[in-house]
Amino acid sequence: MKSLIVFAALFFLGVGFGVGAPFLASRYAQPYLPRFLQETIHPLTGTVTHKAREQDRLLMTVTTPDGTILVTFLKHVPEITLLVEEQDSITLDVKQYEPFVTDPPVLKVHKQAQQVPTPAPPPPSTIESDPLPDSQANPSPASGETS
Repeated sequence: MKSLIVFAALFFLGVGFGVGAPFLASRYAQPYLPRFLQETIHPLTGTVTHKAREQDRLLMTVTTPDGTILVTFLKHVPEITLLVEEQDSITLDVKQYEPFVTDPPVLKVHKQAQQVPTPAPPPPSTIESDPLPDSQANPSPASGETS
């Protein structure tokens, strides 16, 4: 009877490893696998339309050709906040389009070209060619005293 329990336990343990190992391996062993064994990725490029920072997370709305994505960053929040602004083009590393994504790797950020107004050139100075007469240049005192 003991051997039957041991065999049943080993069988269910093997089934558990067989079902759970692909999920765990894809999450934890992915960076260490050779390129040909890694999952294919689909870089998704879009424009950041809204960005909101909360205490411990960053929420961004990214509009892509496939649709709109709500991206939640829980790691590297200060760095991503400084790097990405609204209207920037961002490329995310996702497996497929999903409306809600948490902590996707950021592959590339293309800054929106900001239109900096160029200062207008100063107006040309008007230099009078005729000197002012002495009566206009040095007005006499109002009291009528002359020296």
